[in-house]
Amino acid sequence: MVSCRGRAVVLACFVCVSLRGLLAQPVNATAEPSPETSAKLVRGPSDALSPGEAEFIRQRKEVVLASLGRLNISSTADSVPHIALLGSGGGQRAAVALLGSLQQMGQDDLLDTLLYIGGVSGSTWTMALLYSDPQWSVNKVFSSQGVHGDIPWWSPVNLIVPGPYWWLKTKSKDEDFSLSEVWGVLTSYLFMKHMDQRLLSDEASRDNTNPYPVYSAIEKECFNTNTTDAVWFEFTPHEAGFPELGHFVSTAYLGSGFEGGELKEQKPEMDMVQLQGIVGSALAHEDSIAEMVPSWMNMSTAGRPTAVKDHLRIYFTLNILLELLKSGIKDVTDLAKVEELQKRASDILLEEVPLHTMTKEEQVEELQRKNLALVASVQTWVAEMNIGLQKNAVTELMEVVLPLLIKWQWGTTENFLYAVKDSEVPDCLQSRVLNLIDGGIAINMPYEPFLGKKRDVDLLIAPEFSAGEMFETLTLARDYAAAVGKPFPVIHEQVLLDKDWPKDFYVFPGENDQPTIIFMPLFNRINCKDEAEVKARMVEYSTFQRPFSPEKIAALQEIARDNMRNNKDAIVREIQNAATRRQGRRNVTDSAL
Repeated sequence: MVSCRGRAVVLACFVCVSLRGLLAQPVNATAEPSPETSAKLVRGPSDALSPGEAEFIRQRKEVVLASLGRLNISSTADSVPHIALLGSGGGQRAAVALLGSLQQMGQDDLLDTLLYIGGVSGSTWTMALLYSDPQWSVNKVFSSQGVHGDIPWWSPVNLIVPGPYWWLKTKSKDEDFSLSEVWGVLTSYLFMKHMDQRLLSDEASRDNTNPYPVYSAIEKECFNTNTTDAVWFEFTPHEAGFPELGHFVSTAYLGSGFEGGELKEQKPEMDMVQLQGIVGSALAHEDSIAEMVPSWMNMSTAGRPTAVKDHLRIYFTLNILLELLKSGIKDVTDLAKVEELQKRASDILLEEVPLHTMTKEEQVEELQRKNLALVASVQTWVAEMNIGLQKNAVTELMEVVLPLLIKWQWGTTENFLYAVKDSEVPDCLQSRVLNLIDGGIAINMPYEPFLGKKRDVDLLIAPEFSAGEMFETLTLARDYAAAVGKPFPVIHEQVLLDKDWPKDFYVFPGENDQPTIIFMPLFNRINCKDEAEVKARMVEYSTFQRPFSPEKIAALQEIARDNMRNNKDAIVREIQNAATRRQGRRNVTDSAL
């Protein structure tokens, strides 16, 4: 799981440099629904697959069965194992490592054994990039070209030619415009170099060439109130919704206005840029920032005013935004100007204030003064810039971002469960809008969509790219599964002793209806000689840094490929075990009939 410090700096780490040149096209409009279609837009409560996903999986199993035959794995048409590959969070490290893992799986003819690919946070960037090609798993074009670039977003070509800049200007006029849109632009353009404005629902009409994609997020208000059954939210080509509640809406209508389950106002579907902004928005959770307090703010949690969070989020978001801005500046004079603004902002933050001697009202007033000083420092800096395209771009960026920072508005989209008369819909879902944010804040690996009867998964292949303590995603998923009553394999405490220098391959066998989990740490005993080297590698490829150089990308891809390559035989063995288990379960069912 990404550490709190990692989350904040990472997401803040995307917030500015990448407004560089968005392909702004007219927002996609969805056709007006017929009365018959309208009645089918909202589904639930149900623990069954949507009809569209069920039909896709039926067809995909034909591909999987053929693949198993090529690997000399015994299976039958009615006992094809359900296998999912999980992509963890971890910013650009996760995006690049997932790409390398898939490259090797393609080379080893393992891709077609997968029914599903699930992603959270950084891994979803690679998923979005790959699925822009309807034939990506056949074409096997896993170019890393999309994950680096050095064209400043304020360059004349990006400001004149429709692109990220214009896309953001257009989206900023929407009623539910939030920092997620800003973040989506930055992650898409800065790191992946790919402004993908297609719609996720477009994939509903695709054939069975690629594994079925599932993107995960969490609902912020439900997460904050520990409303377990309404925390996780999933996006698929056919529908989106809350898997634990069993309530879903057609993906093409996510974001449209509903009341009592009836469509009131049809709005355009979010594109993949917006979706990436939601599923990768770890900075959206204030507690991620609140732990990074300077020494003069060190107070007990109970004694720390909410205004401290307000101040920190503005400072850290601006600071990383400026860090990213610097990554595209070549001119020494311009670079010095950005560093000057960073120093002004840092001076404001580090100016000590005796909060412990103030009343609550005085604390709020003092911190608000600091917030205004931060904003004023940016405005003064912009006013001092030389007139030209760069100044105009920076000015408009700040005009868009600063108000959103004050509101701290992330992932707002119309709530399709608004005013639904269902006792199972909790209080945290009673407002007009949902606040959907990065699922990695809860668990930095997307286990949730693949637990339980709905997708009935036999084998989860989980290459771990997260920062933070090793095995944390596993233990958090285990505890979550116990809380919602879903099967999960046993995680022996002895394994957790490997956390500082893990092996490259672990198997946690499932029994009965539990999935088996293959767990593969990115940095391990095969590619690191000791604990110190594991730590050094995590620093080298830390989540909170400027975009990796082409050389770092190539090296990281090769590390991920080696992990898959070295363990191919073990993976094939577990696929065979999964096929055998499913056949055994099938035989038991048949004999019971």
